Amino acid sequence: MLALLGFAAGLVLHLCWHPLRRHLSDAWDCLRLRPALILCTAGALLLAGVFGEAAHAPYSLAQLTDWQEMLLPLARDALAHMACLPHALVPPWPLACLVPVALVFLTVRIWRWPYRYGERRPVLEQKAVLLTVTLIGFAWLGLEGASLRQLLAESVETVKLGLRYIFTAIAAAGVQVWLVRYMMAWERPQDTDAGGDAAAAVEHVFARWQSVAFLAGFDLLWMSWRWWQRNTPQSVGAWWWVELLLLFAALPVAVAAVPGAFWRQGAASLRILWRAAVPLLLLSITALALFILALYAMEMGRAFWADSPLWRMIGLALNALVLAMLDCWLLLTALLLMLRLGFSRPPSA
Repeated sequence: MLALLGFAAGLVLHLCWHPLRRHLSDAWDCLRLRPALILCTAGALLLAGVFGEAAHAPYSLAQLTDWQEMLLPLARDALAHMACLPHALVPPWPLACLVPVALVFLTVRIWRWPYRYGERRPVLEQKAVLLTVTLIGFAWLGLEGASLRQLLAESVETVKLGLRYIFTAIAAAGVQVWLVRYMMAWERPQDTDAGGDAAAAVEHVFARWQSVAFLAGFDLLWMSWRWWQRNTPQSVGAWWWVELLLLFAALPVAVAAVPGAFWRQGAASLRILWRAAVPLLLLSITALALFILALYAMEMGRAFWADSPLWRMIGLALNALVLAMLDCWLLLTALLLMLRLGFSRPPSA
């Protein structure tokens, strides 16, 4: 316990003299003015904890009291969590169930106001693709609803899970691009209304729907890789997966801020990462220590209230709120660093 308190005190002093304290303070100010972002993220974390896959079996008190033995697995969990943040702040499942509804709005608005969402009118093939994906989305929702009432045939269940992965990737890409545009509006405000910033960010996501689709393809790759790695825990794929996500951490920023084809945005993401590499490395060291401390406290609380259903529910809500606050704060700091340092001139909101 004394070692844990000393670790926490050291982190406080570290943040007071941190070379990136201005960016950390700006990100905290943004969160303080927009607490709904924390609440929405915490709610998504709770839903993911109920409907998603369990990350690992909870640790026992005997394991948690051996701090030296816990440091390596906690660091591994914290590093994997950090790698996911730039690509999926909000757990995309079961948020993906809202994607077909969003596709309806996108399809209708593109058909009615085509030049608002692109440099030229969409061709017939693009409209057909949008309509087909929207219809497939609602068919998938029907399969999800049917699976709650009865067991599906194995082939139908396979199709349902495949579509779930696809729409989960679309949800992850859309939310991350929306978050970057939201931060760009806060950094260079054109309206004093935060709700207006949120709506404008949605419009920008719709305007980049083709690049968001390519980003969803990238997200589908790393999510599938993660699924394979979790089912083969002895493989070396975990470290390659973390390195891949960190290498393309700026890809959602490039999709949100750089117009043009997706390959140009991919090249821009590498330039952004190169220009902001040293500050991002400093932030990563701080974030790793914070996440290790937070995960340890969460696991300790989970071990204490394991036998009490009431305290377990309260603890789950508290854990989600604390983790959401840390996730939002550190990710917004990283986004500010990439937006401020990753471009030769600040991108327009």
